[in-house]
Amino acid sequence: MIIFEAVLIGIVIGAVLGTIGAGGAILAVPALITILNFSTIAATTSSLVIVGAAAISGFIPRIRNGLFNIKLALIFSILGIAGNFFGTYLIDYIPDRIQINLFALLMFVAAIAMWRGPVKENVGKVKTNFVIVILVSSTVGFVTGLLGVGGGFLILPALVLILKLPIKVAAGTSLLVIAINALVALLFRYQYWEMIPITKVFALTISAIITSFLCAPLAQKIDARMLQKVFSIFIVVIAVFVLVY
Repeated sequence: MIIFEAVLIGIVIGAVLGTIGAGGAILAVPALITILNFSTIAATTSSLVIVGAAAISGFIPRIRNGLFNIKLALIFSILGIAGNFFGTYLIDYIPDRIQINLFALLMFVAAIAMWRGPVKENVGKVKTNFVIVILVSSTVGFVTGLLGVGGGFLILPALVLILKLPIKVAAGTSLLVIAINALVALLFRYQYWEMIPITKVFALTISAIITSFLCAPLAQKIDARMLQKVFSIFIVVIAVFVLVY
């Protein structure tokens, strides 16, 4: 029964990542804790495996259509490593409840920003303000290390609202950054690997990979404004659930 639940959670995570290009970890962490009874550290560490793999799977179908910006993805990933390191270092010093509350607060901020922000459909010149890129990528890296998330729920709004990327291109770029960030954060968390429940995480990961790959083409058919609204509503619902629980 537990494996069945794990597969269902993996399917939902894969569907969200493949379609929206973000939000897998903010769903995975609460689900692992509340449904599968993972500890906070086990959940955040396991989510890096699940979400990282699903992000790669969701990114692959977007390669053919060029729905990503490799330059920004690499900049976000490389500059986020330092923040990732410091975030991981602070895990043992920040109580679980504070980590969860911070998680929820960041989700509310991202949701409001995306709901109110403008939508850009066509690919155009990207506004590259390197000061902003450095600040945002470092912050995302820190959050990834501390909370065990791929950072997509912060990366996607940053790419759309600050760097003016079309949301569908931003989604593909976000998936690539999520995959790289998740891998780096997982390597930094080597001391917690033994806490990962292998069987459950394997079932979650495989189902997430398959679903993410299959759902990725749907993102190309959804209206950009609708995609942006769906993202906002989704992370608000998860944030409320995290706080209430």
